Amino acid sequence: MSSGIPVLDTITRKCEVEQLDKNRFKIILTQGLNRQIRRMCEYPNYKVVKLKRVRIMNIKLYLAVGKWRYLSDHELNEIGRLISGSSKTHDSLF
Repeated sequence: MSSGIPVLDTITRKCEVEQLDKNRFKIILTQGLNRQIRRMCEYPNYKVVKLKRVRIMNIKLYLAVGKWRYLSDHELNEIGRLISGSSKTHDSLF
């Protein structure tokens, strides 16, 4: 999976895949296609039972279910820096 898998008429970008134990993997994506992890796992006939997102870009997700928080100025600035070269981002967002 780390080299790319055929998904939705394309090949996924390379990503980091680490096997944690017999049934668990840590996957760090570099793109975010719809249901990408589930679809990548279908290709070699793996069954996804549970997914846990722990980070989105530079934002670690450590809040309890149903809770929220404001992003810090540092987090917002870092997001702006990370997406500044994206062709799918409007300049007016940051």
